[in-house]
Amino acid sequence: MLAPLLSAVAAPNPVSGPKPSDGGYQTSAAHAILIEADSGSVLFEKSADDLIPPASLSKLMTAEVVFNEIKQGRLKPTDEFIVSTNAWRRGGAPSRTSSMFIPIHSKVAVDDLLHGVIIQSANDACYRACRRHFRQRVRIRRS
Repeated sequence: MLAPLLSAVAAPNPVSGPKPSDGGYQTSAAHAILIEADSGSVLFEKSADDLIPPASLSKLMTAEVVFNEIKQGRLKPTDEFIVSTNAWRRGGAPSRTSSMFIPIHSKVAVDDLLHGVIIQSANDACYRACRRHFRQRVRIRRS
């Protein structure tokens, strides 16, 4: 009875992930971190604590405009936008850029678009969040 318990304790932890020295996960990215969602355990990291500039200032500005609209009460995180064919073509899967892969004519909540812009740097989410509703306000705030 004690032997199975000891072998379970002595077994390698599957959450710890492969070690690069063991031929484990490798990436050509300069910075990376992979975290197991349930436990929060770091499975892989490469220069994860280095300070790096944001990938896209325009995406940060999009997020700022959306947060301001929410703060002003003109928009709610639960409001939904429909993804047009144009938004899908320009920023979605066919664009071969960073994308949330939002299907055409699907409804997406503002909260989900924000997650796509901030976490995934998704062009389709950014394009849809700015289109029509914010375009005029972005122009005004630039001046």
